[in-house]
Amino acid sequence: MTAQMRLAAAAFALAAAACPAAALAQTTVDPAVQSQWFTGSLEAPSPALSKAGLFSVEPYVIYTQNTGAYDDSGRHIGGSDNLNQVQSETSIKYAITDRLTVQALPSFAYSWAAHASSTGIGDLPIELEYRFNNENDKTGWPSVTASFGVRLPTGAYDHLSAPIDGLGAGAYTLKEGLLFQSLFDTWGGHPVRLRFYGAAFEAMGDVSVHDVSVYGTGAGFQGRATPGFSGEFGIGAGYALDQRWVLALDVLDNYADATRVSGQDGGGLPVAIAGKYSTSWSLAPAVEYNWSNRIGIIAGVEFTAGGRNAASSFAPQIALSTSF
Repeated sequence: MTAQMRLAAAAFALAAAACPAAALAQTTVDPAVQSQWFTGSLEAPSPALSKAGLFSVEPYVIYTQNTGAYDDSGRHIGGSDNLNQVQSETSIKYAITDRLTVQALPSFAYSWAAHASSTGIGDLPIELEYRFNNENDKTGWPSVTASFGVRLPTGAYDHLSAPIDGLGAGAYTLKEGLLFQSLFDTWGGHPVRLRFYGAAFEAMGDVSVHDVSVYGTGAGFQGRATPGFSGEFGIGAGYALDQRWVLALDVLDNYADATRVSGQDGGGLPVAIAGKYSTSWSLAPAVEYNWSNRIGIIAGVEFTAGGRNAASSFAPQIALSTSF
């Protein structure tokens, strides 16, 4: 576990315990908390929907510019031929019961770099979310939502004309996640909502790889890839200026074990690619405006602030959240 992951895990546990304690003095539901509207934050997942039959749709438009990479020592190296991408990503949720929700997250992207461009769909995550308890508006005690799902390999990953065409991993990937959400008032009647979350991702098996692929192989390659375990931790916060306007911020940490590739190239020679672990952390400030408790818009930017063996990027984005 990296130092950043240990720090995120410690903050996760500390905040989950400390945030409710900060609000224990409240003995009645605070009117500001009860009437506050939220949409974000940009990156944090949301709990399972609150009532059976509810349906929510939240389309994102994200522009991502690759700005270079971090080497094994954490030094940033700028790139001269950086990848650009415009991505449409939509969170679709349906409440099966008052506590159980199913979610799908389809995505579509247009990517380009010098002398090359590509269009296609990405892998498709589908998951179930179960909320064990509701937030306590009197004490600030958080709700707890667990999620379990699978990412379907619908995106292209091998037999590519160029690496830029790859938008998938080729593997069925399991996801397990946990989310804490707490809402409480602060001085001056400005409610704050905090989300602390973590998720683990693990491929269900090796991937058959042919020709040019997202795994760094070339034309004529025949072999297999073993994607590494990965995880993410994050803290998302929303500070209400008034009922409609909210300032939001996410702090994210991502980690991935090395991916191994083995096989033969087009000439029959053995190929073995042993990658390195990667880690990166990012910030995502945003501003949101809410027309009601059912519809709001959020806009901001996520940017990489540090890492090792990982790409760096700058990603402005906007999303419209609706539920009915």
